[in-house]
Amino acid sequence: MLKARPGFGINSMRDVVIIGGGPAGLTAALYASRQKLDTVLITIDIGGQLSLTPSIENFPAVPPISGYELANSILEQVNEFGCEVIYDEAEEISEIDGGFKVRIRGGEEYETKTVILAVGKKPRKLNVPGEEEYTGKGVSYCTVCDAPLYRNKKTAVVGVGEALHEAVSILRKYENEVIVISPGRVSGELAEKLRGLGAEIMERARVSEIRGEMVVKSIVVREIDSDSEREIDVDGVFIEMGYIADTKWLKDFVDLNENGEIIVDKLCRTSREGVFAAGDVTDMPYKQAVIAAAQGAIAALSADNYIRKLEGKPEIKSDWQKMLE
Repeated sequence: MLKARPGFGINSMRDVVIIGGGPAGLTAALYASRQKLDTVLITIDIGGQLSLTPSIENFPAVPPISGYELANSILEQVNEFGCEVIYDEAEEISEIDGGFKVRIRGGEEYETKTVILAVGKKPRKLNVPGEEEYTGKGVSYCTVCDAPLYRNKKTAVVGVGEALHEAVSILRKYENEVIVISPGRVSGELAEKLRGLGAEIMERARVSEIRGEMVVKSIVVREIDSDSEREIDVDGVFIEMGYIADTKWLKDFVDLNENGEIIVDKLCRTSREGVFAAGDVTDMPYKQAVIAAAQGAIAALSADNYIRKLEGKPEIKSDWQKMLE
């Protein structure tokens, strides 16, 4: 844990408290710290969902790199600018005179002028033996991220709805053999699309175990109607059961949409003044690391301008904005 920078007290009101250590939270911490704001990052881990990805090949100007390495490289930049990092879980935010109070599970409370929510989303898991053990070693929750790593392999896609079509389409681009496993019936139109892509379909079936030796080697599939099981050799398992926004604790604090995502405007402002949000937890429909990072930067700059307004200082504007005035 880093100490507060000289001139800032540990228990004084901070400028920014950022909750979440994925690409959105880390980038927000980087930009806020570079703006000389007294910044605290509260997170239970570094990387969040990004750390589940063994290789990222679509982050601009960065050669193929694991999600863990990318997150930690951003953390190094964050540390250079003196951001305080608290490894704990935020569990309550309340509004106080002059700002907000954030309480963490460890009991400490942090008062702050602004809050940036970057808590991300959690993939909905199968909760079967072998899933945790082989995550990042054949088990993936992001087909668009990891499909290139499985070229010419035998893969399984576990999920429901249109997410199946997207996942199969991506995997087939890399000449993978694909078997689709769905706990319910696959609609006629969707089934036709999947078979047209060359996928095998197992309806009303569930994966009951993921097996391997260092990496995934097979899955055990239980057919719901017959209650029979069989083992199928695969090299990769892509779980597309959707993502869960962990925002129940925020539902009375900021406006959420029907999916539990935080509603933001183009400046990453939430419904509560002084509170911003960034990354996969927002209602931005595209969930990618580079987009989360961009929103983190926007949220931090918006928080900086909000604080400047509180202090009676002029907002920082781009050269383009100044020219248009």
